[in-house]
Amino acid sequence: MTFTAERIAEMLVTEIAEVCPELGRPDLDASITGDLGLDSLCLTSLFGMVKTELGQVELSGWFIRASNTGTDTIGSLSAYLAAQLAARKAA
Repeated sequence: MTFTAERIAEMLVTEIAEVCPELGRPDLDASITGDLGLDSLCLTSLFGMVKTELGQVELSGWFIRASNTGTDTIGSLSAYLAAQLAARKAA
């Protein structure tokens, strides 16, 4: 199955809406830690779903860089994950 950035983004939005229903359906440009304010429980659930659905992917490097620069958006995470999966498939 091919996971596009758009498909991954939809998975992320759905997971956030299920785990943190008070947020509703977040916008793709919303900062995960800034705008949405996801706590450690929500982040753990989100990243756990990513690993369950997409397999073992490295998230800590992206998260540290993106959260420090305010670019930790759902859109940037989905693009990052799609690129990781494409690189893994090409290898």
